[in-house]
Amino acid sequence: MSDTVQQIKDKLDIVDVISGYVELHKAGKNFKGRSPFSNEKTPSFYVSPDRGMYYCFSTSQGGDIFTFIQTMEGVDFKEALKLLAAKAGVELVSENPERKSERDRLYAILNEATKYFSQELKNSKEAKDYLEKRGVTDKTIGIWQIGYAPGPPKRGWREVRNHLNELGYTDTEMIKAGVVKTTDSGKEPFDVFRDRVMFPMAEQNGKVVAYSGRILAKDSDAPKYVNSPETELYKKSELLFGYDKAKHGIRTLDFSLIVEGQFDVVMCHQAGYANAVAVSGTALTPHHVSLLERLSSKVLLALDADRAGIAAMKRAAELMLRRGFDVKVAAMPEGKDPADMIVADVKEFKKVIGKSQHVIEYLLDLLKEGTSDERNYSLQVREEILPIVVQIPNHIDQEIFVKKIAEKLAVSKESIQYEIDRIAENQTKPKPAQSMMQNSGIKTDNKPASTTRMTALGNYLVVAAEVLSDNYGKKIKEALESIYDKKYELLKENIPVEEASKLSFTIDSQIESVTKRDLNEDLVHRLNVQRDMVLKWRISEFRMQLGETKDDEKINKILDKIKHLQGQIQLPSYTIEMFD
Repeated sequence: MSDTVQQIKDKLDIVDVISGYVELHKAGKNFKGRSPFSNEKTPSFYVSPDRGMYYCFSTSQGGDIFTFIQTMEGVDFKEALKLLAAKAGVELVSENPERKSERDRLYAILNEATKYFSQELKNSKEAKDYLEKRGVTDKTIGIWQIGYAPGPPKRGWREVRNHLNELGYTDTEMIKAGVVKTTDSGKEPFDVFRDRVMFPMAEQNGKVVAYSGRILAKDSDAPKYVNSPETELYKKSELLFGYDKAKHGIRTLDFSLIVEGQFDVVMCHQAGYANAVAVSGTALTPHHVSLLERLSSKVLLALDADRAGIAAMKRAAELMLRRGFDVKVAAMPEGKDPADMIVADVKEFKKVIGKSQHVIEYLLDLLKEGTSDERNYSLQVREEILPIVVQIPNHIDQEIFVKKIAEKLAVSKESIQYEIDRIAENQTKPKPAQSMMQNSGIKTDNKPASTTRMTALGNYLVVAAEVLSDNYGKKIKEALESIYDKKYELLKENIPVEEASKLSFTIDSQIESVTKRDLNEDLVHRLNVQRDMVLKWRISEFRMQLGETKDDEKINKILDKIKHLQGQIQLPSYTIEMFD
């Protein structure tokens, strides 16, 4: 895989790739343009063709061609790899040909079914009248490929099946695609969707993988909505309805609008909210959150105000707050959903969106409306809201809400903080992310500020050695290998790509603004500080190991290592002359 990635990087110029999304202009040895991630006026987006990196100073995002395509297209690494491989003309190791052929057949079935439903809509006055009544325009119908699945009482139970049979598809294939089903009684397979307005559900690349069908008949006892069963192509925990069309809107508006149903998504887009998505037939999952996180860490929930909607909102909020999202809620009028409001008065809907509150504030007000008993209100806040506050990773935000809750309950901030700390103690804390120091054999769990500084300074020096491609950079690499007792390439691999990108452009800027002598003196000073910190840290770690073993052989080996490190500390400091 790493060979393929490097091959793609070698064949594609990052400037050419990014120029398809951003207007770039030469700025010294780099290129510069307006950020594609925000609506900035002053360009702060830089691209380095030499290092194959980009960095946006307005949004603190950076990386290589793969992270750029992931962000812009809202896809994962695997999909970005496919897109860039196709652009570079690099052949990926393909999946089993037989399995690929089967998947291609399933996609083809769904494509033909979608075209069939679209044609049937044109022939159904009832379905067209229904969509018109719901405020859906012809343009929207075309964009979303909305269709109609015929069925009883006017048509039969096997309309789609018969059509696909005529095109050469087997019942087994149609069952695998989720468009027909069978029963235990041995009868012929029949259509999953009958007399329903059809909403195709597409994966990230726009390919249809499933459907959601809304019953047309008013007096039917059938469920209002029926979704496709899970198939090889469709996993409901992984698909957000409308995501393929909302990617650009989410990135441009810098927030996702999560609504409840297909009509809500379609009407939101029609009203100009091109960032709307919905979960289909399931609660919000970690995979859904990951999809949204690629585009923006802000989200607005516009769910129904009934009990089920409130419960769904709480679950979604906890999941997203835990991931560092800024979660707001639009207070929908009871009994109204976004689609209804947009048809009745789109301006009123926009007012509701404009008055959105942070989820904590929304829940505080909601609970207050539901009770006049102050003690009962306090108990509800403790049981329902404090566990959500605990999920907020940003301590400043958490403190703000502690203060607000204390004011609402007329109690001290300390008492609220005590309860939050108690709840937090009972929850499993996430493990800290691995850092360069951990990969260098140094334990950094619950690392103090000194370790954080050591990691940051180490990252700076590793990137500086790469940026300085001359002999000076080479000697810094050698010094770092001596300090860490690790190969430079291993140290470089452990720096997050976004951090490396940011440091790269920062160091570039410093090189342009200071003399070479001043730059070299600064780097030598940083190296001496880093050597002192790392060597002392490694000694302290080995001393801790001494207290954890009674094996004489291990003790002697550890003592030898400590002696060696102490000898390194006694060595003369690096000087600028050593690097000339």
